[in-house]
Amino acid sequence: MGVPMLKRTVLLVLLAFGAPPAFAEGVKGVILDEPSPIAPFTLVDQAGEPFTLEQLKGRWSLIFLGFTHCPDVCPFTLANLGAVRGELSQLVTPEKLPQIVFLAVDPDRDRAVLADYVAHFDLAFVGVTGDRRDIDGLTTSLDGYYSLKKRGEHDKAYDVVHSAAVAFVTPEGSIRAKITPPFQPYNTAAYLYRLMREADPD
Repeated sequence: MGVPMLKRTVLLVLLAFGAPPAFAEGVKGVILDEPSPIAPFTLVDQAGEPFTLEQLKGRWSLIFLGFTHCPDVCPFTLANLGAVRGELSQLVTPEKLPQIVFLAVDPDRDRAVLADYVAHFDLAFVGVTGDRRDIDGLTTSLDGYYSLKKRGEHDKAYDVVHSAAVAFVTPEGSIRAKITPPFQPYNTAAYLYRLMREADPD
């Protein structure tokens, strides 16, 4: 048995018996006592198709908010999430893999480049944006924040300050936990997998 398969087997045994695996130590996460429902919203994805609360139902999701002109936190976190999802693919079947959703909070600059931006990290990633009211509504549901730091009406090179936590959303559309980057992919996958198993032992 190769080393990666051995690690996976040990992890599955530990999680199956409810033992807190050492592999999940060091994950900066907060598990909510009760899942927090996300309020209805209407956004559009990178293909221009509607993206609503219904698109969060039926599977787990990891939602991160940011902006496409972000120089560091956003690209690092999206790449980091891709690595976590890769580790999770060793633990669950493809249909149970969480979808990665990037909420782009700067639609004036994000909308035109969103498809290329998320595809750079993974073709399976979903980028969503929309009207300010709906962006704000989902941001509030995620207990997140952002602020456009424009210096004037014609400023096109402004920064956006935003929260960095990633929401782990249940197939019912409620927040189960929040995790903060940077993520150690293997440990974070173990952490998320355990939450998924607790919610659905099958």
